[in-house]
Amino acid sequence: MQTEHYIRLTSAELASLWSTYMNDSMALCMLKHFREKAHDMQIKPIIEYAIELSQRHIQRITEIYKQEKHPIPQAYSDKDVNMQAPSLFGDGFFLHYIKQMSRVGIGALGLALALSARQDIRNFYNECVEEVKELDNRAVNLLLNKGIYVRAPFISIPTRIDFVKKEHFLGHLFGNEQRPILAIEATHLYANIQTNALGKALVTGFSQVAHSQKIREYLVKGREIAGNHIGILSEFLNKSEMKAPMTWDDTVTSSTVPTFSDKFILAHVVAVISIGMADYGAALAISARKDLAVTYSRLITEIGMYASEGVKLMIENEWMEQPPQ
Repeated sequence: MQTEHYIRLTSAELASLWSTYMNDSMALCMLKHFREKAHDMQIKPIIEYAIELSQRHIQRITEIYKQEKHPIPQAYSDKDVNMQAPSLFGDGFFLHYIKQMSRVGIGALGLALALSARQDIRNFYNECVEEVKELDNRAVNLLLNKGIYVRAPFISIPTRIDFVKKEHFLGHLFGNEQRPILAIEATHLYANIQTNALGKALVTGFSQVAHSQKIREYLVKGREIAGNHIGILSEFLNKSEMKAPMTWDDTVTSSTVPTFSDKFILAHVVAVISIGMADYGAALAISARKDLAVTYSRLITEIGMYASEGVKLMIENEWMEQPPQ
């Protein structure tokens, strides 16, 4: 007779569960605001589905935590959202936000699945990946149907295979005599411009409704950084005669009524910065041209310092929950 032994959660599983719980509770605050303010009847079902997923994830993790006698994180709740406040963003932003967050979710949840060993945790993350893939498909389909999906740049189809024969492939640190941008490099430039566009719109809206002057100044600084990074990355595409994707500045309303708590605003901005740093790191790893690699290294350093300022503000206000350690 086989004896079943209790298997403790690993550090990877604990870290993944905690991050998923925090991220889904944060997503719920945004999504509930979206649901309350959305006018487009085609967008509302996607918002509802996203809310359903986040609530289901939080409920399942809570069950696991209770089973493991793990404390339930405070995270974020309806107390962090003012449902009576006017809409801070337009309907188009709601859809783009869900698309970008589902993209990030597929990667994060896929990694959590790959790093988990216990069968119940693997089952949970396998379900999460499938659900977020469905959310991504629904968002993309509606964006395409509305004609507002921002496609990656188009390039010519190669007519033959070839092999790299010169060191010119690696390019130079400075100068205009560079080889053309590779398709994979263009892809990451496009993706990073998209992430910065989301971040810029987000901090612009948040800066209008934050209570603290210190936090408002921090958010304005973030808007300037995001705008500068969009310009730097777009220039690489422009020089290769590829069109840079549009930004979403026009999706921010003029509302100044407090919509979210300063605690939530600061945490969300720091979370988006961490996404940006991960995207830059992935781009750095695949960019063979030296000028691109140096640029990504510089941008990572800049937003890393900006993120550190945000974390210090969270600690000063005692808003930062301690992750498992």
